[in-house]
Amino acid sequence: MNMNKVLVTGADGFIGKNLVYNLLELGKEVYAVVYPGNNIYEGISNDKLHVKCMDLNQVMNHVREFPEDIDVMYHLAWMGVRPEVRNDLDVQMINLNMTIDCMKLAIAIGIKKIVFPGSTNEYLYYGKPLNKDAVPSPNNAYGATKIALRYICSDYAQRNNIDFVYAIVAGIYAADRRDNNVIFYTIDKLLHEEKPKLTKLEQLWDYVYIDDVIDAMVAIGERGKSGAVYGIGHGDNWALSNYIKIIHEMIDPSLPLGIGEIPYNSDVLPCSCIDLSDIERDTGFKPKVDFREGIQKVINKIKEDLVETNG
Repeated sequence: MNMNKVLVTGADGFIGKNLVYNLLELGKEVYAVVYPGNNIYEGISNDKLHVKCMDLNQVMNHVREFPEDIDVMYHLAWMGVRPEVRNDLDVQMINLNMTIDCMKLAIAIGIKKIVFPGSTNEYLYYGKPLNKDAVPSPNNAYGATKIALRYICSDYAQRNNIDFVYAIVAGIYAADRRDNNVIFYTIDKLLHEEKPKLTKLEQLWDYVYIDDVIDAMVAIGERGKSGAVYGIGHGDNWALSNYIKIIHEMIDPSLPLGIGEIPYNSDVLPCSCIDLSDIERDTGFKPKVDFREGIQKVINKIKEDLVETNG
């Protein structure tokens, strides 16, 4: 479709801000919804950027602030992502109500397509590369709410003649992002010349650099088919140990590496793999940043930050 005007909820989040900047570079007109008090776009002068500071749970009070010719809405806004609040039902109910209100907004202003991203966290025990046939296996309230809203919103969109596309996003990494996962734990330990203590890391995983995630999102907005479920990742689907060994080699292969020193906490290993065949066929998307290239950017940035911190 001809994607000229775009609405991005959660535009102050990590994926949101990268998507907004990319859309502006492509010459799109962007309506970026950010949480009140968190306008990260202050000082940016661009006639095609329209920042809306609002609580999305009150979005139906702001219908007139949006034009009626928006082509695509990317619904990225979500609360309670941190592990310590994923089972907070009150927070997840806020997400449910907020998302339904965003669907009502889409209907009210005639949005043509909605892109709704989820993550591999909702499918960790499916055991195979994720595609349209993947069976959800959420293990917390966050994942269960995401899955429930996937089906609710898909039905809502279909009944109101709105194209709806769901995307399952693999583990995202980037030079300007720090996550509490095995990748960043290992980098931190090795850069401090300490031995990371790890499990055998046999679980299969996929990691994707933020630039590729954004390219995939844009491709889905422009060419994704209604009703489709697309995996977004790099498609390596390696054992976690392979990623860690690459990091070890790139930082200092002479340092000790404690793979296998920590026992698993479960007999059933999670799996976070992506099947790219549908998104490649329908949109032409192919990832460009391989893990070595991307993780080198991450390592270089963390080294720079350590130098600045240590004076």
